[in-house]
Amino acid sequence: MKSSVLRLYQIITMLLICALLAPSIANAAPKPLDPGTVHVRIMKRGVNNWVALQENNGVQLFGRIIAIGDQSFTLQLHNDPQTTEIFYTDVVDLRTGGFTKGQTIFMVAGIGAVAGLSIWGFIHVHNLQNKPLEPPTPAFR
Repeated sequence: MKSSVLRLYQIITMLLICALLAPSIANAAPKPLDPGTVHVRIMKRGVNNWVALQENNGVQLFGRIIAIGDQSFTLQLHNDPQTTEIFYTDVVDLRTGGFTKGQTIFMVAGIGAVAGLSIWGFIHVHNLQNKPLEPPTPAFR
């Protein structure tokens, strides 16, 4: 009886390990960016802010927004004095940077929790050191 239960646990364990190591597939494909979406996101980001983007020819750019137009916007690339005009129709991926509100809340809560636990640990250790010594209890016979 024990060996059959043990064998069952081994099989379940192996199945769980295989399930965890199996590659997962993406549930949703990223939405393609249309020129209107790119224009709105650039307008929200605003002039003198940094963006990273990928054009439909595979070129990746990182720069500061200098000007925003109806059909295109102008970037000043990092360490380049020249400006580059980017058409909204050429952008396939746009990263405007920064943290989302949820990420910010998670980081603040995490930092607060770590700080609180550190302070509690420091106080706990020092309270243990200041605890008066007690005589050992007699052994029971």
